[in-house]
Amino acid sequence: MIVARVYIVRHGETDENRAHIIQGQREYLLNQAGREQAAMAIDAFSKVDLDFALTSDLKRAAEVRSSKLYNRMRYILIRHRDYCKRHPRREKILVKRTESLRERCLGKLEGKHLSERRNYTDDETAESPESFAVRALDWWDTTVKELTEAPGKKPYEVLVVSHGGFISALVKNLISTGRVETEPNQVTNWICFNLSITKIEVEEGSKARLVTYSDISHLKASDLVTYNADVLKEAGLST
Repeated sequence: MIVARVYIVRHGETDENRAHIIQGQREYLLNQAGREQAAMAIDAFSKVDLDFALTSDLKRAAEVRSSKLYNRMRYILIRHRDYCKRHPRREKILVKRTESLRERCLGKLEGKHLSERRNYTDDETAESPESFAVRALDWWDTTVKELTEAPGKKPYEVLVVSHGGFISALVKNLISTGRVETEPNQVTNWICFNLSITKIEVEEGSKARLVTYSDISHLKASDLVTYNADVLKEAGLST
């Protein structure tokens, strides 16, 4: 029996994404394209009976707004009042912001252009790939345990808003450690696009299955940023 469907969404585009700036845990806001992407995602969730929303506390993934806005619904994906008014359970969705869903800390590289990456190969202020993976898996293990043990209606529908580097690292490690099953060659490209949706179904006993990775079928955009400067290995750095 499926006990939870987890929809993991990357935040919309920022000017820094477009300009090849390494963001890490620095604060940046969505640009116009990112806001338009968020609007395109409204229909993708308008008929999903959401129960929980978990979001990184960085501004490009979460937005602090008035406490009057439908039970603390303060994250970028659902930043639009039209969405809030249309969602059938808008006043019952529980929203939690957490540092655990932050992008990898990239130390002195943060705010620098991607071309400067090789000047900081031994940066002790950056979060190591190993620590990053542990943080992501710890978040998953804790979240899944809470979902599978929580009383009430099942399956729970869970929205998670995070960052490209975090999402790709999380899913890779979930698969490599056997926490999540996937079909052979189901993921051939690990790019996690802005406002893409990754869907994982969790069954009783915490067994889980990857349904989709970085799905952008809900977006009507032909000019997406096709890589993430925060994923250093994919951008050309071997760390």
